[in-house]
Amino acid sequence: MTRLADDSHHDAARIVIVCFLSVFIIFGIRLSFSVFFAEFVLVEGWSNEAAAAIFSLNMLVFAGTAPLAGIALDRWGPRPVFGLGVCLMAGGLWLSSRATSLNDLLLSYGVIEGVGLGITGLGPVASVVAGWTTPAQRGRALGIAFAGTGLGSLLFVPLANLLIDSFGWRDAYSVLSLVCLLILLPLMVIGLRRPPQALSPQSHSSAARLNWRALLRNPVFWALMIAAVMTMGPVRSLTVHQIAYMESIGIERVAAANVVGLAGLLTSGFFVGLGWVSDRFGRATAYSIGAAGLFGAVGMLVLMRAVDTPLALILYALLFAMGEGARSSQTTALASDVFQRQGLGLINGLVGGLGGLGAALGPWLVGRLRDESGSYDGGLLVVVAMVGLSVIAYSFVARSRT
Repeated sequence: MTRLADDSHHDAARIVIVCFLSVFIIFGIRLSFSVFFAEFVLVEGWSNEAAAAIFSLNMLVFAGTAPLAGIALDRWGPRPVFGLGVCLMAGGLWLSSRATSLNDLLLSYGVIEGVGLGITGLGPVASVVAGWTTPAQRGRALGIAFAGTGLGSLLFVPLANLLIDSFGWRDAYSVLSLVCLLILLPLMVIGLRRPPQALSPQSHSSAARLNWRALLRNPVFWALMIAAVMTMGPVRSLTVHQIAYMESIGIERVAAANVVGLAGLLTSGFFVGLGWVSDRFGRATAYSIGAAGLFGAVGMLVLMRAVDTPLALILYALLFAMGEGARSSQTTALASDVFQRQGLGLINGLVGGLGGLGAALGPWLVGRLRDESGSYDGGLLVVVAMVGLSVIAYSFVARSRT
């Protein structure tokens, strides 16, 4: 028994590492969109709303795909499901490199790459990690796996900026497509597998026995869905618009991209640290700390208009990292704790999908308000409102667990 437990612990650690490396690539590519967004607005001459629509459509497609990917994971396991997702990501990025119009990008990046991203998103990845870990370990394990999002942006945002400056945004997308095919595909197909029955908190057929009527009547479920939407909406609103916002108030793009990269590095530390806080002091405590960070990040963006100092940029990176480091990991951890017997793939797919919906609507709404008013003030208020609502909904779900 001891030998079996040791082997299972070793396998679980390997799964977490593979998920970390996969998320590093997937979300490094995804979060590099802020650089492409600035290029679309400032060089191609597209409106903020039109350029944000590319990302928003991507997230809408993501939202519709993630729950289906979760159901597929419960049935077939990660290797075939993630293999298909990575191939679609690579294909969408390659077609984006051939785009000659906004409509081309809406199809290639918005739809095709969006389907691939929905299949390989944080919700489906979280279901794999959660299946290999117990609730007492889950916050830290998901924190470590999701730390790849921060480190990914640290590498891929400056890399995308360098590639665009050197070769143009189309060739930059070609390079990212090759990264998916040559590195990400073998990593996920070879490195991941479903947990053995002894470790899984659900039976293989649990998704088929799911009582949808009882689930849809459960207020805790709906509070979780609200939390999922409001968890990623404010984060991705800042992710998409932060570089363009900084440029609009006189900060050079290179400096802004470096700030985003610094935030990515710090985010990795907060994912791990707040994962430990979550396991030790409760999910709601960790999540609330992150919400305070996002409130502070918005405050720093406002302060940058009046104070021209590198300290404001550094504090923004720190506070944004604190915010992002508690959002997706703690939402999926709580979802796995409360609804694990409904099917980890299904519940995390739903959380990931609703998170994608928020990530679609938030950036689009901020861009729309910016175009109509000529100011980001309304968009920043939307971000603050979404953060506040997310804390209320998340806390309600967390209290139901006790």
